[in-house]
Amino acid sequence: MAIKQARSFFPFPLLGVDFDNDSAFMNEFVVSWCRSEELEVTRSRAYRKNDQAHVEQKNGAIVRRLVGYGRFVGAEATAVLGKLYAVVRLYGNLFQPSFKLQEKTRIGARVIKRYHPPVPPAARVLAHPGVAEADRQRLQAMMETADPVLLFAGIRAAQEELGGGSIVVA
Repeated sequence: MAIKQARSFFPFPLLGVDFDNDSAFMNEFVVSWCRSEELEVTRSRAYRKNDQAHVEQKNGAIVRRLVGYGRFVGAEATAVLGKLYAVVRLYGNLFQPSFKLQEKTRIGARVIKRYHPPVPPAARVLAHPGVAEADRQRLQAMMETADPVLLFAGIRAAQEELGGGSIVVA
């Protein structure tokens, strides 16, 4: 199951799973498995019908920028996309800095946002006091063994393989 595999990638315990409201992802089998694993199961925020737009925004910001808008079909495409996402996951979480909102102030109709300095997600995890020492050491070891130049080269190689013409695009 994909959730079980994804769970192994996190440097800390997974406490819950938040699904969108599509039955393609959230079905009785998945919900019962999550509950048997003592994972809290939630859905998109109640009374926020535009929540899905935020997920789709990530598709545009991450997935579409990496692979474009084509629909890849077949086992070969799935394997190459799996390699690409594995490398992107490490590169993005270990080395790609991102902003995190510090505060948001509303003055009339104007909203002023202030952000923390950009740091990679892994650095935020390491700085968090609630992360167990064993998880912290595992993440630290990942950061020390990963090479951003090699990861970036892996991203480019997988993109070349996808765009090489042997992969079927529907």
